[in-house]
Amino acid sequence: MHDMAYDPVRDEIVVPQFFAFAILTFRGDADGDVAPVRKIFGPSTQLKNPMALALDPIHGEIFVPQGDRILVFPRDADGDVAPIRILQVPERASRLTVDPVHNLLIVSGGGGLRIYDRTATGNAPSRAFISSKEAADVSLLTTNPASGMIFGVVRPRGRYAAEDYVGVWSIHDDGDVPPRWTIGGPNGLLKDARGITLDPKNKNVIVSDKTLNAILTFHVPEVF
Repeated sequence: MHDMAYDPVRDEIVVPQFFAFAILTFRGDADGDVAPVRKIFGPSTQLKNPMALALDPIHGEIFVPQGDRILVFPRDADGDVAPIRILQVPERASRLTVDPVHNLLIVSGGGGLRIYDRTATGNAPSRAFISSKEAADVSLLTTNPASGMIFGVVRPRGRYAAEDYVGVWSIHDDGDVPPRWTIGGPNGLLKDARGITLDPKNKNVIVSDKTLNAILTFHVPEVF
């Protein structure tokens, strides 16, 4: 599962490149064999096999999980550039998402969801840690900054069984808190969820599933 991000401010697509140890940025209308408009790569970046990233289009920053660290780059970074901030997290970070409205960074991995100040650096502690068993199984993340809700794909086991679902938490949750809502299961449709995005205007949660070979749209106005 490799994450990418769309920048609505610049109309650009930002993609982690696992084998090149790089972050590539393409024009939103890129088509065919085109070169990236910017490429973050080289020893100064400290990137190694990046698989995920999150973009803050408001403050113009790219967040990349790398083991037990989060590397932060300016959106305009190009070439062999060092991170402008490095956040040390207690355990390996899996996925992350940014809430630019409430100035928060949400990180999955290490037994739950950790919520940090967006500009946290060094060994700064998290503001909250959602440690429920459901939060511990979150593999993909996104947020609705307008409402402060966190959407995480919960994957209790492997593929095929209809056990995956989307759990919804609030940025104000802390401790052993179960999801406020679940979408698509468990014991529903989702078997191998591999991507999640939101359509806030129409109050939809959109999930891709590899086993079903489908993109599923759930209309859930109550969570928006």
